[in-house]
Amino acid sequence: MSFIIWGRNMLEEAVKSGRTLEKVYLQYGHYFEPRFLNWLKEKGIKFQWTKKQQLERLAKTKKHQGIVAILSPIEYISCEELFKSTIEKESFFVVLDRVTEPQNLGAIARTVESFGGVGILLPEKNSAPINEIALKASSGALFHLMVSRVPSLNESLITFKKLGGSIYAVETGGKDIRNTNFQKPLGLILGSEGKGIEKSLLKLSNEIVSIPTVGKTPSLNVSVAAGIAIWSMFT
Repeated sequence: MSFIIWGRNMLEEAVKSGRTLEKVYLQYGHYFEPRFLNWLKEKGIKFQWTKKQQLERLAKTKKHQGIVAILSPIEYISCEELFKSTIEKESFFVVLDRVTEPQNLGAIARTVESFGGVGILLPEKNSAPINEIALKASSGALFHLMVSRVPSLNESLITFKKLGGSIYAVETGGKDIRNTNFQKPLGLILGSEGKGIEKSLLKLSNEIVSIPTVGKTPSLNVSVAAGIAIWSMFT
């Protein structure tokens, strides 16, 4: 499970030990030395400013010193490792573009693992944290998958295509998914319900596929869409 730590010393020791930080919160209005903030940036640690009350809820104490961090319950791997395994196994992985709800991430992970997928590729920014909610929704599947976070989905997927992989994007206005012949190894891109998939990723895709619906609701929940799309690969 993920762990919550607080205070500057605890944060620095966690970084020294090599633990992966899921997220770091700093308190609005609290003074931090420029040297400390520069250290966070040099280490590539992403932080978010938030209110004191939020830190107290997370840490369950008022002695947090203006710093609360969430340690990741899993170890991330490089995208190169993810791609290598996908190609060797003639399998697939899922790419989540701006999917920010842990519940959705976990549910998608469960489907990926159930159908023999290798893992998940996530962007460093605008992505759901892998926390207790995500782990519970995945029914533990996240412990069995390869998960990679990258600065640029676009650049990473260009590398995957150069290695011989195919990219499919699930988006409205594409080819009927029922008529799609998926070629593995592949990466399957899914986007947020509100914003969809970035145009640059759509252009990079070998094929854009759509799930036909007849109801009045505008779109499917992303985890439901993932389940239908992954199932379609095997039918």
